[in-house]
Amino acid sequence: MTGDERDGGFPTKQATWIHTRLVEGASGREEINTHVMSRYATPLRAYVLGSSICRIDDADALVNGFFASRLSREDFLTAWRDSGLPLRRWLVNGLLLHARERERELRRAARDGAGAGPACVGCACVSSTSCRDAEEIGLEPSAFEQFERAWSRALLTDACTLAEHELVAEHDANAWEIFRRHHLDGLEYAEIAQQLRMTSAEARTHARRAAYRYERALVRLLRDEGVGDDDMDAEIAWIVEVSGR
Repeated sequence: MTGDERDGGFPTKQATWIHTRLVEGASGREEINTHVMSRYATPLRAYVLGSSICRIDDADALVNGFFASRLSREDFLTAWRDSGLPLRRWLVNGLLLHARERERELRRAARDGAGAGPACVGCACVSSTSCRDAEEIGLEPSAFEQFERAWSRALLTDACTLAEHELVAEHDANAWEIFRRHHLDGLEYAEIAQQLRMTSAEARTHARRAAYRYERALVRLLRDEGVGDDDMDAEIAWIVEVSGR
């Protein structure tokens, strides 16, 4: 195995896809924004629905409002790059700040007679006065776990898609099929080999190729998310654990 294969074919420093796009300016940011919204809309909705900020507004309205207000800022992702935080934590922090701003906006509207104040949507409180003040909004561990569960499943799905596309491009679709049947469907290699008219040893070799592509794709995606190489093994173990909960 070559040195490039040992490190997954990617640089150990974080010259990642997102960082490369940021250098491209407006066109790069637009591509990143599409990526962020696609991967993070569902996990961020899960956070809202599992937390007390669901009292402020509908989950979709909060998440879409957050994307509109933050991703339109030229410095939002460059500030993340300089922060050293994983992208997911940066986005949750941003969502909480947006929720605070939204609650203040609704309170001002209520004081000015322009509205009835923040309505509780999907939580146990019965009026805005029984909720915590906007100043007290902070990270809620149980909601963050729900967020991480949804995020990890999305990331693993994306890694599977990348690995499968790579193998298909290399004319080795069987490798992914064997990997999927063994690890996801629970079939033994001997049974898969018989179905595909190959030996068990050949089936195992194909599966190892697919596993390598899958692991490489996952490392690439995590580097894009701001995870450093020193933390990579622990992060992968955490993702596998939380996605199965």
